[in-house]
Amino acid sequence: MYTGTGSSSTNMAMDEAVMIGLRNGTSTPILRIYKWNPPTITIGYFQKISDLDLDECQNDSIGVVRRLTGGRAVLHHEELTYSILFSEEDFTPFRKKDLFIFIAQCLVSSLQCLGIQSKIAEKSRGNLHSANCFASPAQFEVESLKRGKLIGSAQVIKDGIVLQHGAIPLTGSYSKITNYLTADAKSSKSVSSLAEVSGTRVDEEELLFALKTGFGKHITLVDGELSEKELQKTVELAENKYGTHEWLRRK
Repeated sequence: MYTGTGSSSTNMAMDEAVMIGLRNGTSTPILRIYKWNPPTITIGYFQKISDLDLDECQNDSIGVVRRLTGGRAVLHHEELTYSILFSEEDFTPFRKKDLFIFIAQCLVSSLQCLGIQSKIAEKSRGNLHSANCFASPAQFEVESLKRGKLIGSAQVIKDGIVLQHGAIPLTGSYSKITNYLTADAKSSKSVSSLAEVSGTRVDEEELLFALKTGFGKHITLVDGELSEKELQKTVELAENKYGTHEWLRRK
């Protein structure tokens, strides 16, 4: 499902609205693809807000929102974001490692549709203490054969429901996140993107088609839309949770 462009709070609220629906038995598993307006930095559930220079973000009209998932900061700009949600009943064995590997395989298949060869990282490497998600590949994330991390993903499992989402950079624009990290959080690690590894610009339509095709090799996909209940929950969570200072500054 492609839900188009959303604000920072709406995008995160929509993921949780489906997660709640799955827990209550009113939603079905979903693969959702979406974009951000304005460009937005998401920070991990446990990440310190002090990792970001919020004044600089405001000066450049960069949105900031805290994710429900863990991990480190990502600047969502010139990319597509995926999220996939399903329940314990939909996947066996329902273990974090197996879930990460399965979704990574779907992503590797998607990149193959673009002629991009990638692999699943066997272990975490690089600067594991950096506030920047793309400073290093984590175990089971997708990386290019030569240039490092290609897709930054984060996962949470709650009440038998998995939510995993991740950023797929079309260009190297996400590397500008260093402009918005505090001095202690900066990283000079080289970056990668679909354009860099493919040698040509990959447009959004190509990537969207590749994701549908690649995931479709592993799971059955059916076109659909969010229910009225999911949309109502999205509005509620965006206003009362993800758009609040209390949520953003919880750490």
